Amino acid sequence: MRALLLAGACGALVIMVGCTRAPERPVNPEGRRVAPSDVKPDVELKVESVAREADTLAVTYAVHNRTARAVLLVDGLMDFGASGHPTLAPERAYVDLSGDSAVLLRMLVRVPENLDVEAPEVPAVSRVEPGATASRRAVVPLPLRTSLPYPTGPELTRELAQVRELRLRVGYLPDAEGVTLHAGTDSRGHPVQTPEYGPTVTRQQVLDSGPLSLDGVR
Repeated sequence: MRALLLAGACGALVIMVGCTRAPERPVNPEGRRVAPSDVKPDVELKVESVAREADTLAVTYAVHNRTARAVLLVDGLMDFGASGHPTLAPERAYVDLSGDSAVLLRMLVRVPENLDVEAPEVPAVSRVEPGATASRRAVVPLPLRTSLPYPTGPELTRELAQVRELRLRVGYLPDAEGVTLHAGTDSRGHPVQTPEYGPTVTRQQVLDSGPLSLDGVR
C-alpha cells in the first residue's frame, strides 16, 4: 500500500461522514450518512456543469460557505504516478463504481477495518473563508475505472453510456480554526497542509450532489 511521504506531514486520516442540518440523511456505500441534495446546509455543494472533454469527464462545482467560520475542504488528492512520490493533483477524484452507478469522491476515504496500511492516503486541505465560495473541477479519465485508495474488490470499468447515475461527494472540516495542520511539500515543491488523523475521524463531513444529469454528455 502506498505511503504518504509529505515533508512535515505526520498523521494518517480516515473519514467520518456527516452532514450539516440534516435530521434524516441517506446512507452512503461506506455505511455513513451524507447530506441530501434537497437540503441547503450552511456549507453547500452546487454542481455547475457536467461535460465530456475528449477522453475525460469533467464536473465543475462550487462549495459555498455560509457559516461564520472558515472551513477546510478535504479535496487535495495526490497523484503518485510511477515514482510513487505524491504530487498534488488539483482536479483528481477517486472513482467508485457499483452496478450502473458511479460516484466521484474528493474527500478522505476510510481505510477498511480488515486492512493494515503503513500510511493511508491523506488529502491536503484548502481553506474557504466565511461567506466565500470555492470553485473546483473534478476530472476523471474515460472510460470510468475503479480508482480507490484501498480497493477491496476487482477493478471495474464502465463506458459512460453504461452509467445511469452519477454523483459527486466532497469532504470538509467545519471549523478550520479547531484543526491542527502540518505544513509540507509535494514532490514538486508545492506547499500542502494536512490535518491529523484523530480529529478528522470525527469531524469530516461529506456533501453529496445527488444524482447528476448525463443528458447530452454521453
